[in-house]
Amino acid sequence: MKELSENWQEVNSVTLQFLKNIPSEQYHSKPFVERFTTFSWEFACLLTTREMYINGFKSGKLDGGTSCSLEKEIEELNKEEMLKKIIVTEKVIEQFISDAKIIEINFFGRKTRKDVVISWLLQHEQLHFGKLLLYCAKSGIAIPTALQEMWGKESFKK
Repeated sequence: MKELSENWQEVNSVTLQFLKNIPSEQYHSKPFVERFTTFSWEFACLLTTREMYINGFKSGKLDGGTSCSLEKEIEELNKEEMLKKIIVTEKVIEQFISDAKIIEINFFGRKTRKDVVISWLLQHEQLHFGKLLLYCAKSGIAIPTALQEMWGKESFKK
């Protein structure tokens, strides 16, 4: 699980850098008027999904009925409040990854290994990276250095 933990830390680092790079006054803005959502909605989705995974690991069952905060309420948080909540979830998920007693959970009706379940969470985070990358480019916000290091700095040159 060491590699999974390292992967989680790397992905989380990108999530945190995206959040930190967004100016507070732009946090609730919508860079693309005709499509997509706000920066704050992207982070609300990330946070509530993390909460679902945390509650799923706690109960041994993760599916569409797993509890989490209301996305609309989370979307209204300011950037600093969101940062605190993301950091809390980072640490809790890291504990689940490191817990050797957790081997599998019921994931949408199937017994599924912990590493496979976490891989779905990682994919979800990276889906949002793509959208946040577009939002930042459109808004003139710096791309996280952690993302550039993950995928190669050459990929992000103008």
